[in-house]
Amino acid sequence: MGNKKIRKIVVYLMLISMLLTSLLSGIAFLL
Repeated sequence: MGNKKIRKIVVYLMLISMLLTSLLSGIAFLL
């Protein structure tokens, strides 16, 4: 059960980092 939890957290972190990078690139593009 512990491994599944860790895997889920890693996936969420990857998604959040992708969203943050896309947001930052969008802001830089607008500026």
